Amino acid sequence: MATLDSSAPSWLTRGALFSGKLLVIAAAVVALVLLLARLYLIVLPAVVALLLATLLHPPVRWLSAHRVPRALATVLVLLALLLVGAAGMFLLVPRIVQQVSAAGSNVQAGLDGLLDWMTQKLPVSREQLDGLFEQGLDFVKSNAGRITTGVLAGANFAAQAVAGGLLTLALLFFFVKDTEQLGGWVLARASPERRDTVRAVGLRAWKTLSGYLRGVVIIALVDAVGIGAGLAIIGVPLVLPLAALTFVGGFFPVIGATLAGGVAVLVAFVTNGPLDALLVLAVVLGVQQLEGNVLEPLVMGHAVPLHPVVILLSITAGGVLFGVAGAFLSVPVAAVLSAAGNELRLRNEARVLEKPSTISPP
Repeated sequence: MATLDSSAPSWLTRGALFSGKLLVIAAAVVALVLLLARLYLIVLPAVVALLLATLLHPPVRWLSAHRVPRALATVLVLLALLLVGAAGMFLLVPRIVQQVSAAGSNVQAGLDGLLDWMTQKLPVSREQLDGLFEQGLDFVKSNAGRITTGVLAGANFAAQAVAGGLLTLALLFFFVKDTEQLGGWVLARASPERRDTVRAVGLRAWKTLSGYLRGVVIIALVDAVGIGAGLAIIGVPLVLPLAALTFVGGFFPVIGATLAGGVAVLVAFVTNGPLDALLVLAVVLGVQQLEGNVLEPLVMGHAVPLHPVVILLSITAGGVLFGVAGAFLSVPVAAVLSAAGNELRLRNEARVLEKPSTISPP
């Protein structure tokens, strides 16, 4: 067996050993990520189902405590969730489509006004701007084949989404109905001396997921209502679509709120002019400051103890590997990993402090 040269400096030996360990860890991480990306049709539904299970578990547990069979309680809560989602789609989607259709003339007039403003403030002519728009249309027409291919790919994606949705519902049913049994199954396969650690890490991960989902729903709802009310008072069109976009953007920390606010300001600028755009910007910044400084610490607490840099990198990595769903799920996954790591670190520190000192007193 080959050994390191004993004549080598100690710092070089330590560096070589550390580099070798680092390469092995990096290879294992890359292999795991590639495997998860390959199995995304299984991984994403499982993570979504686990995330939703933290939301549905409390009402199911309450029904079970009032002598409702666990399976029946799970079915009732799942049906309630589906009915609420269907009712929201039924009430909001027609109104959103109606507002988008009604705002078509306002948007066209706003674009004409924007072009006139650009010709007055910038060294460009209206003919040059019209030429740019025509070039854009020609580009779209010349790439019609690619667009058609994208539509076909979208149809394939829709089929995968339906299959993933059905798998998510099935997994969600069993995750909620058999929570205790699944937890007991995991504990039974851990060694007796590690069961307390596994139980503590599992509880910390569960609480983190539950706190994240509850907090992000409340914060997204408050953002949507606050910004939507401000848009309605200012008189900006497309209030419902922009409020819905703000609500959806709330599930993508840091990035989603910024993009949704930028779209609202852009719509206000195109349709109502720069003054209303500044007012909308003030509303968006005010709501986001209220969210970040008051609402998020109160609702989230320490559910997602992640630095914004970690959140941005997590969303980017999740989006690259799994698309929109990966970007949505990356933050709770990162929060769970961080919480589990913190729990292991604290328990290890406590174990070290409990060990008797081997140094004899002077």
